[in-house]
Amino acid sequence: MQDPRIRLLGTALLSCAAWISLSGAVLSILWWGIWGRNTSIKSVRTFIILLIIPAVMSIAATWSGGDGLSYFIRITAILLIASWMFAERYPGELLDVGVYFGGMKLGFDLGLIGELSMSALEVMAKETDRVSIAIRQKGNHISPGIIPAVFSGVVIRELQLAQERAILLTLRGYTSGGTHCPTFVSPKEDRIAGAFSCAIFLFSLIAGDFFIISGSTFIV
Repeated sequence: MQDPRIRLLGTALLSCAAWISLSGAVLSILWWGIWGRNTSIKSVRTFIILLIIPAVMSIAATWSGGDGLSYFIRITAILLIASWMFAERYPGELLDVGVYFGGMKLGFDLGLIGELSMSALEVMAKETDRVSIAIRQKGNHISPGIIPAVFSGVVIRELQLAQERAILLTLRGYTSGGTHCPTFVSPKEDRIAGAFSCAIFLFSLIAGDFFIISGSTFIV
């Protein structure tokens, strides 16, 4: 999908649809299978790893007396949509969308915050890969005992980079807002996918049900 406006709006609508109703979650997964499968999931191994989190959470929900299967389907749908959005993003798109919807002041600031946050996530992922490679080259394996040390090292490195970015913005005189003129390409396929995401969201509102976890009721 080339238009980040449609991609971000579709992500929000499909994620809400998956949480509002079980039918919305199933339709969101179907939507992902049509428009997002080829870009977000590259291998069966990646797909299995992605399912681990909702599987554990659904077991916990079942153990506490909730509907674990429903929870598994909904969280899986949300993670699949999120993986698709992250896989298709390009540097600067959050700034483009922020300025488009929020203007040169608030929109620029929010877009800049979003870009810095996404950049931080990418750096953390790359640093984690480097640490994993270094551990394997030494003939060791990643175990639960060394995860805290690896995680703390990556976090400390990211905090140092954040401080460097803050100093750089200060030296350049950044205070608030900025000038940015984004351009977008909206092919027909993107508009069709966006229309279907809106339809799924509206359908989920009609078909919404209640989801109970540990005695608390949520409209999902």
